[in-house]
Amino acid sequence: MAQKDIQAKRQGGLPLSLRISIGYVFAAIIPLVLVIVFILVQTRPTLLRQANDTMTSDSQTRVQLIDTYFNERKLDALALTQVPSVQTFMALDPATTPPLIYKDGLIHATFALQAGLSRSKDYSYWALFNTKGNLIQSYPKGTPKRGDTYITPDQLTSIKTGNTIISPVYYDPGAKVASVDIYAPITSFPTPNVKTQFVGFMRATLKMDYIWKEIVQKDVGIHGKGSYAFIVDENGVIIADTNPDRLFTSIKPLSQTVQGQIMQQQRYGSQSQINGPYDTAIGDHTNNLNTAEIFQAKPAGQQDDFEIVRQPTTVVPWQYFVLSPVNSVTDIANQQRDNIFWLAGLAALVVAIGGLFVGLGISRPIMRAVERLRENSQALNILAQSQQDAAGEQVWVVDSSQVGLQSVQYYTDAAKVASEKLTNTTMLLKQHRGQLPPAQADQALDEIMRSSQYLVNALEYQNASNQKLATALKVATQVTEQLQTGATSATDAAEQLEQVVQELRSVVGR
Repeated sequence: MAQKDIQAKRQGGLPLSLRISIGYVFAAIIPLVLVIVFILVQTRPTLLRQANDTMTSDSQTRVQLIDTYFNERKLDALALTQVPSVQTFMALDPATTPPLIYKDGLIHATFALQAGLSRSKDYSYWALFNTKGNLIQSYPKGTPKRGDTYITPDQLTSIKTGNTIISPVYYDPGAKVASVDIYAPITSFPTPNVKTQFVGFMRATLKMDYIWKEIVQKDVGIHGKGSYAFIVDENGVIIADTNPDRLFTSIKPLSQTVQGQIMQQQRYGSQSQINGPYDTAIGDHTNNLNTAEIFQAKPAGQQDDFEIVRQPTTVVPWQYFVLSPVNSVTDIANQQRDNIFWLAGLAALVVAIGGLFVGLGISRPIMRAVERLRENSQALNILAQSQQDAAGEQVWVVDSSQVGLQSVQYYTDAAKVASEKLTNTTMLLKQHRGQLPPAQADQALDEIMRSSQYLVNALEYQNASNQKLATALKVATQVTEQLQTGATSATDAAEQLEQVVQELRSVVGR
């Protein structure tokens, strides 16, 4: 009954080898989980800061290249405006100067224009204009007008004050070429004690190829998959972009005045009307032209947030934007996280298999010991049962012997009583022997007395045997009690051993 109770209490569980394997898996995975948490908490923000620093450094480098490039181009123009042959020629009045002298001056001035064209492959035209903005000479022929004129009144006024200026960007849809004009004032050849005078200006038409191909286009995907860059002018119009489809669109609404100027000058061809949709998420950050900025926004047409760096230029009123998807900025952290996930899975598999074999190696000896203990428990149970049966039979024998002993004792006592009565009767007859012949009576009485004495002796021997039997029965009773106590102890030990076996089996999961 107790063994059944023990078995009923036994609970199912995982095998020891499997539990050891699971323990190894947790021991291998927990450090990897901590690494993943560290990546999410520390590495990702660090990577974002590093990406921002890289993007900022890149935008600064690009802006420096732009500023250096345009400074060099302005120096080209200023250098040519100070060529003596150009200054001398521009000071001539065509109405009063002899034709040969004027023509000779024009030829030498044209040489200067040719020299300007050779300074950079991005130059397409060099031209000379008088003080009213009228074209005097172009090399090569065909310097384009900007709308109906070569120069706007505001630009001419600024040049007359001695400024070298760079025009807005113009685009030829037919040739698919964008360009800017560099205007530089020309003064008369300096002579002692004579103040120089404004005698005209020089215009160089510079293609945007270097800006488009060597600066902006280099930023395609450099800051992660999907990253790009673009440049906007002071009005928010995109004048350079890694994606040509976005060129000459605006990231913010244009005023009527600006829109009128663009249409009048036909900056982007005959169809220069710029309409929405606008990218106000970025356009709102273009108001401060003097400071750089880092922010996050979702550009128009994009599904994800972007990390955006805005860097203003100094030579031209432009702003350089570098954009990188936040997801691509954290690609390294994500890749590390994914790699660790794969590593954790692989480590878990390897450790699980290794732990299973180790667990089997540990549990097999225990299982063998458990089986042996179980066999011993069963043998002890059998022994205890046999002792219980033998003790029961011994108890029955002792009980039967005690009953027989009581019967023998009873008859012994009865015989003793009879013997005593016989003896007494004999004594009485002997006292009255006068009634019998003396010899005969004495003989009979002697015989009776001898028989009685024999009976008494036999009864004494029987009584002594009874006492010995009683002593033996007492000892047998004590042995029976000890045997029964041993059987009970063996049963208890068997139950305790069975409980130990069950507990060991629950440990190893069998």
